[in-house]
Amino acid sequence: MFASSVEAQQTVNGCLIKRKTNCQGVNLSGTDLTKSNLSGADLSGANLSGANLSADRITEANLIRADLSGANLSGTNLSETYMTGANLSHANLAKANLSQSSLPDANLREANLAGADCSLANLKGADLTGANAKGAVFIMTLFANTNLTRVDLTEATLVGTDLRSTILEGAIFCKTIMPDRSVNNSGCQK
Repeated sequence: MFASSVEAQQTVNGCLIKRKTNCQGVNLSGTDLTKSNLSGADLSGANLSGANLSADRITEANLIRADLSGANLSGTNLSETYMTGANLSHANLAKANLSQSSLPDANLREANLAGADCSLANLKGADLTGANAKGAVFIMTLFANTNLTRVDLTEATLVGTDLRSTILEGAIFCKTIMPDRSVNNSGCQK
């Protein structure tokens, strides 16, 4: 007896939700796409604001200038995805895999990155103002001209990152592993 693994597919606003789909600029706002496989998809300029993409697989996809504001991306695999200029403000990226993703100039203001893996990601020029990055992993992440104002970096790992041109005003460091592997507890409440 052979087991068949057929992925359930749905069509939303003319966009077939599947691997390698081409749905540039489509409106998928508020759509429940939980556990979908959009690997290799072209969703550049798409409106995914408020969408539920939790536990999805969206690897090697094109989300350039996509609107993911307020989207639920918790536990989603976004590794090696292109998100230049994407709006991820207020998005839930808790425990998401963003390793090797490209997010230059992305808006991550007030995003939840708790426990996310951002290793080897490109966050050049990104704005993470007020983001929750508790326990997030930023190993060898590019932070050139990145705004980390008021970001909570409690128990985050920053090994191998270069923070010299990064805005760190009001950032919280507590049990934070710094680029040189030292531990910064300067923001721990006493």
